[in-house]
Amino acid sequence: MRQITLYLFIAAACLGCDPYGNPVSGRLSFSADTISFDTVFSGLGSATMECRVINPGSDPLLIDRIWLGGGDDSPFMLNINGKPSSENKDIILASGDSIFIFVEVTIDPSGGDMPVAVIDSVNFISGTYPGKIILEAWGQDIWLVDADIHSDVTWSEGKPYVISGSLFIDTLATLTMNAGTRVYLHHGAGINVAGSVHCLGLPDKRVILATDRLEEEYRDVPGRWKGLRFLGSSRNNILDYTDIRNAGIAVEVTGSESDTPGMVMNGAMLMHNSVASLVARNADILAINSVFAHSGFSTVSLTEGGSYDFIHCTMNGRWEYGYRYEPVLFVGRGEGGLPDVSVVNSVITGTLENELFIDGSSAEASLCFWADSSLIKVDTISSAWYTGSLFREVITGLLPRFINEAAYDFRPDTLSPLIDKAGKSESVAWPYDIRNKPRPTGAGPDIGAYERQQMELSVEN
Repeated sequence: MRQITLYLFIAAACLGCDPYGNPVSGRLSFSADTISFDTVFSGLGSATMECRVINPGSDPLLIDRIWLGGGDDSPFMLNINGKPSSENKDIILASGDSIFIFVEVTIDPSGGDMPVAVIDSVNFISGTYPGKIILEAWGQDIWLVDADIHSDVTWSEGKPYVISGSLFIDTLATLTMNAGTRVYLHHGAGINVAGSVHCLGLPDKRVILATDRLEEEYRDVPGRWKGLRFLGSSRNNILDYTDIRNAGIAVEVTGSESDTPGMVMNGAMLMHNSVASLVARNADILAINSVFAHSGFSTVSLTEGGSYDFIHCTMNGRWEYGYRYEPVLFVGRGEGGLPDVSVVNSVITGTLENELFIDGSSAEASLCFWADSSLIKVDTISSAWYTGSLFREVITGLLPRFINEAAYDFRPDTLSPLIDKAGKSESVAWPYDIRNKPRPTGAGPDIGAYERQQMELSVEN
């Protein structure tokens, strides 16, 4: 009899130690009451998002049923506690324990240009206690680009164009992107141009080339795709009011002594690129009212000959992903000798002591480089290439005082030394800044891509 009593006592004690023993019904807690997806391209599926379901009570809790409101017909897909399913039953949670629910969404094409809202819910019942997590997403129809371009093609505003691999533009072909065109590229994708690209954006309808991860946290993430590579046969390229971001090298132009690719940029923004915003070898490039910023190495690298003119441009170097040791603007010799570079009414600045390097002697530099009415962060004493004849009316010892450099807001602040210090002759030819704001607004035009406007606050507006 004593043995039976002892066994019963031990069994009761073990049952009391079982974290899953005698589950009760009760309220559930959730790490989020809504799971929201950024825009999802039709037919391509989304990133995976997650939510934790928690037992906040002191007893084991029985979840009688977890189910997706739309069932198997829903565009959302669940993984409940490690099992892909739209429904699961009789799940026990120990006190303070939790399970993960992973959610994906694939949206069928709707045939329209505008995004469409998709909503569903994950539902829970524990005895008489209900629970719910709202699922919401925006679905966007796309033009999926999966073939090379061998003749003239025009892309326009409306449904975005998505490139998942490598796109080649043939020698005699021109790809025209009209104002408002959006092009999103999958991880590792790239565009190789043997022909021509005409990006014809407007200040209020910019052309965008960026990663296909549209979540806000990916907006300034570099290295998601390869970038645009222009080959020696490429000619007459135009980047007007065009954003190119999230690439390895946003724009790479490679020519030779016999082939010199040409390009004009006006109002371009090349930012958030893991290697560089602009790499050019023996090319012919004119850049006006353009911004080059946030790259891991030299933001602008010019080598092996060629001719480059920068008018009212802003080049800025900051890099939070590691130590940056290359200057914002690198002018290198390469195999074709030093290129001819002109910097007028422009800003070259960043976090290094020297943000301009010329790979040559002062005598060589005087034959290939010229800066006028600009702000350039450079150590004029330790730079072996430097001579005063290279710089005319150039500010070297002051910071530009942007409104918010960390947020890539490169407008001049109220006390900025850029204000009214640019040369006037170029501003006659270019009387509007990168935002199409009038220039000048004060005693003279401002240095850089942005002209400070009257009553403009020192905050983003």
